[in-house]
Amino acid sequence: MLVLFVVAWYVLRQTAAGRHVYAVGNNPEAARLTGIRTRRLLLGVYTTAGLIYGVAALLLIARTSVGDPQAGQTDNLDSITAVVLGGTSLFGGRGSVIGTLIGALIVGIVRNGLQLMGVRSIYQVLITGILVILAVSVDQIARRRQAR
Repeated sequence: MLVLFVVAWYVLRQTAAGRHVYAVGNNPEAARLTGIRTRRLLLGVYTTAGLIYGVAALLLIARTSVGDPQAGQTDNLDSITAVVLGGTSLFGGRGSVIGTLIGALIVGIVRNGLQLMGVRSIYQVLITGILVILAVSVDQIARRRQAR
């Protein structure tokens, strides 16, 4: 996992392709007008994401020993929460891999703490959802302050 984070950090921060990803996330039309092939870039980003999702699915199957299609349903919410808590904007153009790692650690600690306290899984999902709402609200307030 740490190797994957280091590779993602290097690609996004130290290469032109990574800077193009941020540019397209911030303003796709402006990125297209500057000569970035936005369709090709988005296809590459989604292909890479699909590959990573596939590896994650294989790891989940290896951990649970079951190919249950219902397994990992709330993992998507956990990943969104981790990314938003790490400072990545849901509206694109802003964020960091290090922040995402910190957000993932926070979500993991919260989930583990709730599990150890014996909180039922439905309430764990509720608390994670509340974390997402709070993080997006803070992001919106910060964006409005920057716009002024």
